[in-house]
Amino acid sequence: MDPLSLFSGITAQQQQQMEQCFHPVRAAFEAGETIMSYASAPVRLGTLLDGRAHLSSLDAEGRESRLEELEQGDVFGEMFILPLDNQDYRVEADTGCQVMFIDYAHLIKRCANACPHHSQLVDNLFQITARKTQSMAMHIHVLSQRSLRQKLTAYFSFQRLLAGSSSFTLPLSYRALADYLGVDRSAMTRELSKMKREGLLTAHGRKITL
Repeated sequence: MDPLSLFSGITAQQQQQMEQCFHPVRAAFEAGETIMSYASAPVRLGTLLDGRAHLSSLDAEGRESRLEELEQGDVFGEMFILPLDNQDYRVEADTGCQVMFIDYAHLIKRCANACPHHSQLVDNLFQITARKTQSMAMHIHVLSQRSLRQKLTAYFSFQRLLAGSSSFTLPLSYRALADYLGVDRSAMTRELSKMKREGLLTAHGRKITL
Protein backbone atom coordinates (compact mmCIF):
# COMPACT_ATOMS: atom_id res chain seq x y z
CA MET A 1 0.00 0.00 0.00
CA ASP A 2 1.12 3.54 -0.70
CA PRO A 3 2.05 5.59 2.39
CA LEU A 4 -0.92 7.59 3.61
CA SER A 5 -1.01 10.11 6.44
CA LEU A 6 -3.50 12.62 7.75
CA PHE A 7 -1.77 15.39 5.78
CA SER A 8 -1.20 13.57 2.48
CA GLY A 9 -1.80 15.98 -0.41
CA ILE A 10 -1.55 19.00 1.90
CA THR A 11 1.50 21.27 1.73
CA ALA A 12 3.35 22.49 4.81
CA GLN A 13 1.97 26.00 4.19
CA GLN A 14 -1.58 24.71 3.91
CA GLN A 15 -1.11 22.67 7.07
CA GLN A 16 -0.06 25.81 8.95
CA GLN A 17 -3.21 27.55 7.72
CA MET A 18 -5.36 24.65 8.90
CA GLU A 19 -3.74 24.63 12.32
CA GLN A 20 -5.14 28.13 12.89
CA CYS A 21 -8.59 26.52 12.75
CA PHE A 22 -7.83 23.19 14.47
CA HIS A 23 -5.63 24.49 17.30
CA PRO A 24 -3.72 21.18 17.59
CA VAL A 25 -1.62 20.33 20.61
CA ARG A 26 1.87 18.87 20.22
CA ALA A 27 3.46 16.74 22.91
CA ALA A 28 6.58 14.63 23.42
CA PHE A 29 6.69 11.22 25.10
CA GLU A 30 9.49 8.94 26.22
CA ALA A 31 9.61 5.19 25.62
CA GLY A 32 7.20 3.39 27.94
CA GLU A 33 4.95 6.39 28.52
CA THR A 34 1.22 6.25 27.85
CA ILE A 35 0.41 8.60 24.99
CA MET A 36 -3.35 8.24 25.13
CA SER A 37 -6.02 6.31 27.04
CA TYR A 38 -9.28 5.96 25.15
CA ALA A 39 -12.48 7.50 26.50
CA SER A 40 -15.98 6.08 26.01
CA ALA A 41 -16.77 8.64 23.28
CA PRO A 42 -14.69 10.25 20.51
CA VAL A 43 -12.63 13.02 22.10
CA ARG A 44 -9.52 13.58 20.01
CA LEU A 45 -7.39 12.21 17.23
CA GLY A 46 -3.66 11.65 17.56
CA THR A 47 -1.12 11.45 14.75
CA LEU A 48 2.43 10.23 15.27
CA LEU A 49 4.86 12.83 13.95
CA ASP A 50 7.95 10.86 14.91
CA GLY A 51 8.84 7.61 16.68
CA ARG A 52 7.10 4.29 17.18
CA ALA A 53 4.24 3.29 19.44
CA HIS A 54 1.58 0.61 19.77
CA LEU A 55 -2.10 0.27 20.65
CA SER A 56 -3.04 -2.38 23.18
CA SER A 57 -6.15 -3.43 25.08
CA LEU A 58 -6.47 -4.59 28.66
CA ASP A 59 -9.48 -6.66 29.70
CA ALA A 60 -11.16 -6.86 33.10
CA GLU A 61 -8.88 -9.74 34.14
CA GLY A 62 -5.71 -7.82 33.34
CA ARG A 63 -4.85 -9.63 30.09
CA GLU A 64 -3.14 -7.36 27.59
CA SER A 65 -3.42 -7.76 23.82
CA ARG A 66 -1.25 -5.87 21.36
CA LEU A 67 -3.55 -4.68 18.58
CA GLU A 68 -1.66 -2.31 16.31
CA GLU A 69 1.84 -1.06 15.63
CA LEU A 70 2.09 2.69 15.01
CA GLU A 71 4.81 4.48 13.07
CA GLN A 72 5.40 7.98 11.76
CA GLY A 73 2.27 9.28 10.02
CA ASP A 74 -0.12 6.80 11.67
CA VAL A 75 -3.23 8.03 13.43
CA PHE A 76 -5.11 6.76 16.47
CA GLY A 77 -8.03 7.68 18.70
CA GLU A 78 -11.48 6.72 19.94
CA MET A 79 -13.06 7.19 16.51
CA PHE A 80 -11.34 3.99 15.38
CA ILE A 81 -12.06 1.82 18.44
CA LEU A 82 -14.60 2.85 21.08
CA PRO A 83 -13.76 0.86 24.24
CA LEU A 84 -16.31 -1.36 25.93
CA ASP A 85 -17.10 -0.87 29.60
CA ASN A 86 -14.71 -3.65 30.68
CA GLN A 87 -12.02 -2.98 28.08
CA ASP A 88 -9.21 -0.47 28.42
CA TYR A 89 -7.43 0.78 25.28
CA ARG A 90 -4.20 2.73 25.41
CA VAL A 91 -1.42 3.89 23.12
CA GLU A 92 2.09 3.52 24.54
CA ALA A 93 5.39 4.81 23.19
CA ASP A 94 7.97 2.21 22.13
CA THR A 95 10.57 4.93 21.45
CA GLY A 96 10.70 8.65 22.01
CA CYS A 97 7.66 10.09 20.21
CA GLN A 98 6.37 13.41 18.95
CA VAL A 99 2.59 13.50 18.72
CA MET A 100 -0.03 15.96 17.45
CA PHE A 101 -3.52 15.87 18.98
CA ILE A 102 -6.60 17.34 17.27
CA ASP A 103 -9.98 17.63 18.98
CA TYR A 104 -12.58 15.39 17.33
CA ALA A 105 -15.04 18.30 17.16
CA HIS A 106 -12.71 20.23 14.84
CA LEU A 107 -12.59 17.31 12.41
CA ILE A 108 -16.32 16.77 11.93
CA LYS A 109 -17.42 20.37 11.42
CA ARG A 110 -16.50 22.66 8.57
CA CYS A 111 -14.06 25.37 9.60
CA ALA A 112 -15.17 29.00 9.37
CA ASN A 113 -12.74 29.64 6.50
CA ALA A 114 -14.21 26.74 4.46
CA CYS A 115 -10.70 25.87 3.28
CA PRO A 116 -10.41 23.07 0.69
CA HIS A 117 -7.54 21.57 2.68
CA HIS A 118 -10.07 20.54 5.33
CA SER A 119 -11.90 18.44 2.72
CA GLN A 120 -8.59 16.79 1.75
CA LEU A 121 -7.88 15.99 5.39
CA VAL A 122 -11.33 14.44 5.88
CA ASP A 123 -10.86 12.39 2.69
CA ASN A 124 -7.50 11.17 4.02
CA LEU A 125 -9.18 10.27 7.30
CA PHE A 126 -11.82 8.18 5.51
CA GLN A 127 -9.13 6.30 3.60
CA ILE A 128 -7.11 5.71 6.77
CA THR A 129 -10.24 4.41 8.51
CA ALA A 130 -10.88 1.98 5.63
CA ARG A 131 -7.31 0.67 5.84
CA LYS A 132 -7.55 0.26 9.62
CA THR A 133 -10.79 -1.68 9.17
CA GLN A 134 -9.07 -3.95 6.65
CA SER A 135 -6.16 -4.49 9.02
CA MET A 136 -8.46 -5.30 11.94
CA ALA A 137 -10.47 -7.72 9.80
CA MET A 138 -7.22 -9.47 8.91
CA HIS A 139 -6.26 -9.65 12.58
CA ILE A 140 -9.59 -11.30 13.38
CA HIS A 141 -9.02 -13.76 10.52
CA VAL A 142 -5.56 -14.64 11.84
CA LEU A 143 -6.77 -15.10 15.42
CA SER A 144 -9.66 -17.31 14.24
CA GLN A 145 -7.24 -19.94 12.89
CA ARG A 146 -7.25 -23.10 15.00
CA SER A 147 -3.57 -23.98 15.17
CA LEU A 148 -0.42 -21.96 15.74
CA ARG A 149 0.90 -22.94 12.30
CA GLN A 150 -2.34 -21.80 10.68
CA LYS A 151 -2.09 -18.46 12.49
CA LEU A 152 1.48 -17.95 11.27
CA THR A 153 0.60 -19.01 7.73
CA ALA A 154 -2.37 -16.63 7.58
CA TYR A 155 -0.27 -13.75 8.91
CA PHE A 156 2.63 -14.43 6.53
CA SER A 157 0.23 -14.71 3.59
CA PHE A 158 -1.15 -11.26 4.42
CA GLN A 159 2.36 -9.79 4.61
CA ARG A 160 3.22 -11.39 1.26
CA LEU A 161 0.12 -9.77 -0.23
CA LEU A 162 1.09 -6.35 1.14
CA ALA A 163 4.68 -6.68 -0.07
CA GLY A 164 3.72 -8.11 -3.47
CA SER A 165 6.52 -10.62 -3.02
CA SER A 166 7.19 -13.95 -1.31
CA SER A 167 10.03 -12.18 0.53
CA PHE A 168 9.17 -9.49 3.06
CA THR A 169 10.38 -7.97 6.32
CA LEU A 170 8.20 -8.48 9.36
CA PRO A 171 6.85 -5.16 10.66
CA LEU A 172 6.89 -6.61 14.19
CA SER A 173 9.57 -7.98 16.44
CA TYR A 174 9.11 -11.69 17.22
CA ARG A 175 7.98 -10.82 20.72
CA ALA A 176 5.38 -8.39 19.36
CA LEU A 177 4.31 -10.97 16.77
CA ALA A 178 3.62 -13.50 19.52
CA ASP A 179 1.50 -10.89 21.31
CA TYR A 180 -0.32 -10.10 18.05
CA LEU A 181 -1.09 -13.79 17.51
CA GLY A 182 -2.01 -14.31 21.16
CA VAL A 183 0.43 -17.19 21.56
CA ASP A 184 3.40 -18.15 23.71
CA ARG A 185 6.62 -16.80 22.24
CA SER A 186 8.59 -20.01 22.90
CA ALA A 187 5.89 -22.12 21.24
CA MET A 188 5.91 -19.77 18.25
CA THR A 189 9.70 -20.00 17.96
CA ARG A 190 9.51 -23.81 17.97
CA GLU A 191 6.83 -23.79 15.29
CA LEU A 192 8.87 -21.43 13.10
CA SER A 193 11.86 -23.76 13.45
CA LYS A 194 9.70 -26.68 12.30
CA MET A 195 8.44 -24.70 9.31
CA LYS A 196 12.04 -23.86 8.35
CA ARG A 197 13.13 -27.52 8.64
CA GLU A 198 10.21 -28.56 6.44
CA GLY A 199 11.26 -26.05 3.78
CA LEU A 200 8.14 -23.90 4.08
CA LEU A 201 10.11 -20.72 4.70
CA THR A 202 13.51 -19.24 5.35
CA ALA A 203 14.17 -16.58 7.96
CA HIS A 204 17.13 -14.26 8.48
CA GLY A 205 16.26 -12.01 11.38
CA ARG A 206 12.93 -10.44 10.46
CA LYS A 207 13.42 -11.16 6.74
CA ILE A 208 11.01 -13.94 5.74
CA THR A 209 10.85 -15.79 2.42
CA LEU A 210 7.98 -18.21 1.80
